[in-house]
Amino acid sequence: MPYDVDDNICARAIEWHIRLRDGDDATWEAFAEWLAANERHAEAYEAIEADDLAIDPLLPLVVIREAANDQDTPARGRWRGGLFGGAIAASVAAAVLLFSSPAPSRYHVVTAPGERRVVALDAATEVTLNGATRMTFDRKDPRFASLASGEALFRVGHDVQNPFRLQVGGNVVEDAGTVFNVVHERGEVRVAVAEGKIVYNPGARAVSLDAGQSLVDRGGATRVKVSDVPITAVGSWKSGSLVYAGAPLSRVAEELSRALGVRITAAPSIADQPFFGTIILDGSGAGQLRRLGSALNVSVEERADGWIMRPAGSAAP
Repeated sequence: MPYDVDDNICARAIEWHIRLRDGDDATWEAFAEWLAANERHAEAYEAIEADDLAIDPLLPLVVIREAANDQDTPARGRWRGGLFGGAIAASVAAAVLLFSSPAPSRYHVVTAPGERRVVALDAATEVTLNGATRMTFDRKDPRFASLASGEALFRVGHDVQNPFRLQVGGNVVEDAGTVFNVVHERGEVRVAVAEGKIVYNPGARAVSLDAGQSLVDRGGATRVKVSDVPITAVGSWKSGSLVYAGAPLSRVAEELSRALGVRITAAPSIADQPFFGTIILDGSGAGQLRRLGSALNVSVEERADGWIMRPAGSAAP
């Protein structure tokens, strides 16, 4: 189909669509940077992905015939050499690579910092991705999802015969008719349940969570920490509020980064300082950070690579 964006951007979008099928963390990070650089990049990528999804059901009907030997090909049927012929060949090669081979059923969704996106898997199941989040879904299996990094809120239609399963690193979250929120960052997994019930790592290591409960699974820890959580706080970021009951400032900085679309860190000396309260996002983006300083009891400073929280009253080095 024709696209309303520059051909070079479309070509890059096709390249990213192919590379992400087996992309490592570095590839995903580079892709997120490319998306954030220009809003037309996301437009082009979504168009390419939509075409891939539309063509996938037609692939079994496609018959690809090998070209005849050049010696037997009439001259008028051959591609002429030179720049024009090379451009055609490159375009056809890209199209064949993207569309003519059996496409994997799994696809990736990435949000830039400050962006949100809703993915409907079926009539009763939807996933809302927070900013700076990477997920994988399966167009042939709406009961599967994988969270590579970031945060997502799940509203899942329960099916006892075919439960929804979310892969988070080497862990599995299995639903039991649920609304739940999951965060996966730096080897740590956090799950909180607003409705229903989930089972974390079904089997011998299973941990069950009911509504109003949460868990933290830190990489390398021998046990999963389970605690209570206000139901209204689960996924509250979706409605523009961040609710904390003793969360360390390092986590507050991380979640503000996802929501506001800027890099925010907490100085090591206050990274573990607990914060109790609710932050209402006012839509002003990074400009809200300075006004949050007093509420967080920190000094907030802007740097070339982002923002940093320092002890209240401290001066910049």
